[in-house]
Amino acid sequence: MPVTAPPLPDGAVLLRVPVRDPAWPQALPEVPDGAQVTVTVGRFELLPDLTVASARGYLVVGAASDTRPIGDVVDLLVLPELREAAQTWWEELLGRSHRAFDLRHGPVQRVLASELAMHARSLVR
Repeated sequence: MPVTAPPLPDGAVLLRVPVRDPAWPQALPEVPDGAQVTVTVGRFELLPDLTVASARGYLVVGAASDTRPIGDVVDLLVLPELREAAQTWWEELLGRSHRAFDLRHGPVQRVLASELAMHARSLVR
């Protein structure tokens, strides 16, 4: 059965950023201008202090399952408006990432459907 979720905004990008431990929100640049970025963590052990993450602009919306962990990474959904408004922040984050997933591509959406659904649902709250 396919995963269904609200559509993601056009131009959204999912960045996969390597992290070492649950203190990753302090290691990443603070999200500027009071904006928020949704985040999924690659394994349960990387769940941070949610208050600290939120104060820095990172809203954790889920974790990879123990049966299908994706490693020591966090995936950040960055909307186009934030990329344009905070280009220095975006470039620093992009430079730290292992991958940038262009969500306009159907294969990316199919492979990451469950994870993208967590991000999408959090955007409509």
